[in-house]
Amino acid sequence: MAAYQRQSQGFSLVELMISLAIGLIVVSAVLAFTLSSLTANSEYVQSTRLSQELRNTMDFVSRELRRAGYDENMNRYTAASTMNALTISPFARIFVDDDVNNDGLKNDGCVIYAYDRTGGTPGTVERTQGEIRALRLAFYSFDGQTVGVLEIGESAPGLTPACAGGAPSYSNYPTTCNTASGWCALTDPRIINISSFTLDTSGYIVQAATATSTPMTIRQIGVGLQGQLRQSADGTVTRGISSSIRVRADCLEASANCALPPTGT
Repeated sequence: MAAYQRQSQGFSLVELMISLAIGLIVVSAVLAFTLSSLTANSEYVQSTRLSQELRNTMDFVSRELRRAGYDENMNRYTAASTMNALTISPFARIFVDDDVNNDGLKNDGCVIYAYDRTGGTPGTVERTQGEIRALRLAFYSFDGQTVGVLEIGESAPGLTPACAGGAPSYSNYPTTCNTASGWCALTDPRIINISSFTLDTSGYIVQAATATSTPMTIRQIGVGLQGQLRQSADGTVTRGISSSIRVRADCLEASANCALPPTGT
């Protein structure tokens, strides 16, 4: 009987407290691991989304700049040289400003270029066809935060986009283009803050004119984009992407002229 009573005794208070402490340690470890996994997964999703946004934007910029200078009437330049009355394509010029606000930081680039589009007169830059185009980074205040927006400009009758042109309207979404300046939003400031848009022209190859050769500028533009997701919890999800873009159309003018903005009718 005494042996049965000894076997049926419960846990002591000390044993219960030790068991409870061990259980709390295990539960805490499991909760910490779960929270860490959820945080890591959330950061991965945000990072992936930001990278995809930047990649999509870079793809668009790359397509635009590679197409810059396209002239539908290009055959008239095939045998051009200084020996046979060189003809200059009006689409060849590309203007690049890597510091639009002149603060010494080359992070707010602007580029103005042109290419022939369907529906117009081949070989003629026509503003009415939207053939003069531009890309720039501009900064605005949204909800008390300065946000960078990549914008695209397009010419219209009597209008050529300029780097200092008026901003689109961001009071409603989708945003409204500025018909007086030709600028429209390319990225959505509610989602992404483009903190840097760099344009590097150090890769240009310049050939001066000689008695037997034409001047030529071969253009390789380094483009960089950096941004943050505005919807991230702490705003620290930051990514960057870069690309070296070879402009397919060379400029057969003096290098100083090649750097001027294109003009049109």
